This record gives sequence, structure tokens and C-alpha cells, in this order.
Amino acid sequence: MINIHIKTMKFLFVIFLSSLLALEGDAQSTQSVNLIFDGISSATKNYKLVVDGNGFFSNKKYDINDDQNIAVINSLQAGKHTLKVYRLSNNNPKYNASSKKTLVYSKVFVLRDGYDMDITVNAAGRVQFSENASGGDVEINDKSPMTTDDFNQLLQSIRGKWSQALKGETESEAFNNTDHYFTTSQIRQMLLLINTEGDRLDLAKLSFRSVTDSANYVQLADIFKVQSNKNDFIEFVRAKGWNVPATNNAVHTPMVESKFNLLLQAVNSKWSQALKGETESDAFNNSNNYFSTNQVRQLLTLITGESDRLDLAKLSYRSLTDSANFTQLYSLFKNPASKDDLSDFLRGKGWTTNGQSTVKTPMADNKFNSLLQTVKSKWSQALKGETESDAFNNSNNYFTTSQVKQLLTLISFENDRLDLAKLSYRSIIDSANFRQLYDLFQTQANKTDLDDFLRSKGWSSTSAQTTVKTPMADADFDQIVSSVRFTLLQFLKVSYETEVFNNPEYFFTTNQIKELLLLINSENNRLELAKLSYKTVTDPANFLQLNSLLNSQNSRNALASYVKAH
Repeated sequence: MINIHIKTMKFLFVIFLSSLLALEGDAQSTQSVNLIFDGISSATKNYKLVVDGNGFFSNKKYDINDDQNIAVINSLQAGKHTLKVYRLSNNNPKYNASSKKTLVYSKVFVLRDGYDMDITVNAAGRVQFSENASGGDVEINDKSPMTTDDFNQLLQSIRGKWSQALKGETESEAFNNTDHYFTTSQIRQMLLLINTEGDRLDLAKLSFRSVTDSANYVQLADIFKVQSNKNDFIEFVRAKGWNVPATNNAVHTPMVESKFNLLLQAVNSKWSQALKGETESDAFNNSNNYFSTNQVRQLLTLITGESDRLDLAKLSYRSLTDSANFTQLYSLFKNPASKDDLSDFLRGKGWTTNGQSTVKTPMADNKFNSLLQTVKSKWSQALKGETESDAFNNSNNYFTTSQVKQLLTLISFENDRLDLAKLSYRSIIDSANFRQLYDLFQTQANKTDLDDFLRSKGWSSTSAQTTVKTPMADADFDQIVSSVRFTLLQFLKVSYETEVFNNPEYFFTTNQIKELLLLINSENNRLELAKLSYKTVTDPANFLQLNSLLNSQNSRNALASYVKAH
């Protein structure tokens, strides 16, 4: 009996061990995440990275590789994981647990089966993700996008090619060059120089190897108008392991005034700067919240530490409804290093900016008239275009939209006009009026191309504007406001403003329209007058700020839908 029992136990143990090995073979493989603190000096900065609730600090020495400190997280399952990046106010490791922290980045990332992930954070708080096949040596991704100067030279080289075939060949060589890397915004600018969508699609796929911000790569889908090409591109991105969400065509509207005032009061009520920053950070990270630049400015002025202001300004960028006005926040920063840091951030978003740390003054009339005469004196269109190109590329020159328009009218060919219009954008001092250049283009394809260009500069929506609109002078506007204000009955006020907005000779800024609408009590009447006023607005990029006058979400949606339709 004893021998039989021992044999039975051995048999059962063999079955158990076999089952265990089988389960281990069927289990999902695990991956590693390498947290790379790149060039972060504990003397100046300290960041805390939290992955799935586990914290890692830049001032703690996990592993030293030149100026990179690497913390390795082993045995993570494939699937979704959370990353949060905090800037800590104290750089001393002994205060890591108690130091004030400000959230500067948050993301849900996906680990794919068979791939490890490098997550790099640099001294500016910029985060970059890179995948590596599991099982090999860890390859630290060091992709740096082409510098602005080098990229502009490449862009000019492509534009200088006389045929689409040569343009495409030049871009193909650039994307295949293993020494070249590009941001999504840079790739977009290159692809928009290619007219044939099939060629654009092939080059877009070719560019994937070189993209430094692959999380933004799917945004290139909007450069394809043909649905089959767009579908092809999205399938290509999915094949690279990205979970591509459905396209969201919703118009984002800034937080209504009543709700924003509550948020402002909530921030004001916090007893410490740390809590004020945390409240604003939560508001900017809330995917349901959107703000105008003016609202962001009001929130940031409550933060006294300039470095915290800077971090929150960057964090707010996602939620802006009028991102073309974002550079107005520069005036909140006194430290040139902060302005430079914000410039670097915007360049990473595809902006061409010199920081706007100084007031840009348009070219004086006498100097501009001299330039105009110089262009006119050139005997060929090529020389006229070259002279204007030099003027727009001169970093000391700035122009009003009206001045740019006068220069562009001397160029006969629409395609050349379009290239010069884009080139002039850097030098424009009144970029909110830039769309007044639309009426220089008769071809719809060129207007659409200009639309795409403005979207790449951070404009949330564009629409061709075919007449130059000059807002009403302050003195004339004050007379209208007085007339409405001293009209006793509400229905007469509505009638008077209806006549004003229907007058084809009257144009207004968004702020002027807002002042008129505030004299109307009924929300329904305000909504109808707001719609009526849209054809008169001179700064349509700011128009949806009027949503702050509407308390009902239905009213705000109705105004947004109207703007989108028109």
C-alpha cells in the first residue's frame, strides 16, 4: 500500500508540474519600460514620473549613462498603462515625498506584446515615447527633429524644384536619410507641397520612420480629401500598433462665463500656490474643458512662480479654442529663459516663432513704399517673387496683412502667390487678419491649401474670407452703444441691433459684438443676434468667445454649429 501511494503521488506531481509549465507557456509575455531622465540636473530641475501608481524621481540615481539616468520597470503586461509627470518644487531628494508638485503631462500609453518602451523626459519636461522589439539590447531613442534653420532650407529646396516629380524625389530622399528626423508638423508642411494625393500617401508612409512625435502622426489624416486615401493612411497607422480613434469633428467652445468664474473663485480660494496650481492643472487636463486664451491668461496670473506659470501654460495648450492667439501669453513672462522655453514648446507644435518677446512693429511707410517700388521695377515674375521672398525671410522685417496683400498682388501666378503668402506668415503682426488674403486666390484648391497651412499653425478652424473688413471706429461704435442703451424696451433694443448687424457697411470686432449683445437680456435673442453678427466680424478666430454670453449648452452648440456651417 505504501509503494502504491508513493507512485500515485509521483504521478500526480508530474501532472501538476506539466500543467504549470503549460500555463506558463500560454501566459502573455511581459515587457519592460525604461524611464529615461535625459540631461536633467538636480541642481535646477526635479521631476517625478508615476507609472501605474509607482513613483520615480529624476534626482534619484537609478543608473547613469552619460547625462541620462534610467529607471527600468520590468515585467509589465501588454496593454494600457498610465503615465503622469510632475514638476517638483524642491530638488533635494530628502523632500521628494513632501515637495509641492505640479502636473505637467499625463497620458495613457499602450504596451504592445513583444515590444519594450522607452519613455524619455528631458530638462524642459518634454516627453517622448519609443518602442523597441523585446529580447534585444535596449536602444535608447535619440531622435531629434531637424532644426528650424535646416528644415527651412530643405523646404526651400523642395519649393525650388520645377516639377512635382522632383519635389517628390527630394522628399523621398529626405525621409530615407537615416540622419534626418522630423516632427509631424514638419512632415505636414513637406507633404502639402505635393499635389497628387496618391504621391502624398506614399510619402506619408515613408516618413513614419523619421517622425519624432509619432503620437501626433495620425493628425496627418486630414491632408487627404479622398476618403479611400484617408482610410488607407489610417489602416497603415493601425498596422503600426496605434489604436486610432474615430475622427472628432466637434467644434470646441470655451467654458461659459458662469462656470469659468466658479473655477476662478475655486483657484482664488486655495490657501497655497501649490493647491492653486493643482486646481488649474486638473482643469487643463480635463478633456471636457476648453478655454479661450483670455481665460487661460486670467488663470495663469493667479500663479506667482514663473516656472509654474510656464508649466501650466504648456499644459493649457490642448484646451485652447483660439490657439492662434496663444502667443499673447508671452507677456506673462519676464524671464527671457521662460520665453525661450515657451518658444521651443510652440516650435514643437509646428509654430515658427522667435518668442515674440519684443513688440513687432510693421515696416514704416517710407521703407515699405521703397520695397514696393523695388518689386515693381523687376522685369520678370521670377525676380519679383525672389525679392518678396527675401523680404519675408528677413528676420528684421515685419508687415501688416494689408502690406503683405499689396506685395502679393504684384505676383501674377496663384501658386507663387500661395507660397509667398505662407512665407509671409512669420512676419505678420496682425495674424488674426491673415485670412483677408483669401480673396487673392480664385482657385478653390489654393484656398484649401491655405486652410491646411493655417491649421498646421494651430488654427482650430478656417474659412475663406473674401472681403477686407475694417472694424467700426471707436467713436462711431460708442454712438451705437449709447443708442441701444438708452432705448427703453428690450424688443426695441433687439430691433435696433438687428438693423445694425444687417447694415452691409458695418463691421465689428468680437469684443464690440460682445458689448452689444450684453445689452440684450433674452438668451434666445442674444443667440439670434450673435448668428446675425457673424457676417460682420473682423476677427472670426475669436468669434466663439461669445459662447461665454450663453448659459444654455443647447445655445452654445447652436452657435458653434452655425459658425461651422458658415
